Amino acid sequence: MPVTIVDNPAHPRCGGHQWFIDDLDALASLMAIVMVGRARRVGSILDGAEHGPVTILPTTKARLQRELVLADGVHTWHRDGLLFETMCWIVARMGAGPDEVLSDPHRRATQQGADTVKVVFDPARRELVGVTVYEQKCSDDARGKFRDEVLPAFKNWFVGVRDDELMQIAIGLLDRYNLTDMEHEKAYADIILKRPLSFRAALTVSPQVFPAAECVKLFKDYEELELEVAARFGDTFPLDDIRGWFKAFAAVVWSKIEQFNV
Repeated sequence: MPVTIVDNPAHPRCGGHQWFIDDLDALASLMAIVMVGRARRVGSILDGAEHGPVTILPTTKARLQRELVLADGVHTWHRDGLLFETMCWIVARMGAGPDEVLSDPHRRATQQGADTVKVVFDPARRELVGVTVYEQKCSDDARGKFRDEVLPAFKNWFVGVRDDELMQIAIGLLDRYNLTDMEHEKAYADIILKRPLSFRAALTVSPQVFPAAECVKLFKDYEELELEVAARFGDTFPLDDIRGWFKAFAAVVWSKIEQFNV
């Protein structure tokens, strides 16, 4: 696997992992495939399948070059955020079990809505077990992003402000199980009444040595989300130079896309 996932809980705030890149070239190859709209293929690759070459139109390739290769002085926040969201989706897909289904990753930096949603389904009992909502932020100010954006978003999901969106995504992900009308209605009711929700934040942090004690500070106030610790997660991706790393990584991802067939 291209990313090593290390257990790194921030007790008593939350559980969580820390990520380290083992194979940047392999990660860039997976990222490039996701970015041309082939996320399902990446899932298949992570499951051990082999595939042939990727084919895209020249117009798609040109647009992706404009998105990834930016002139000096151009703000890179949207590009870096999209790359990080895509990376987070790959990490989530790496750890997904056979009956855990993820929403597709965003394909635009400005796309609104949940970053990722995961449903867990019990096929034997034919019922929804849990729903995880992800929020992912690439920032030089991880604490500010968590305090001002991630935690308020999680609170809105938790209290039902966005239940219409949550149910549409979650029930849609269950389509692979061919639910009956009655099973659909039960899944809706379980989301509304049982609230089988968990939340997973992921943030870029600096410096590259970022111990659990720093994560405890980063995820301060997570306990305001009145769930057991097992339903609160905070993941970190530590880098010494966040913007420099993503600039270099974007160039590697583009080099992979550039090689795709047209």
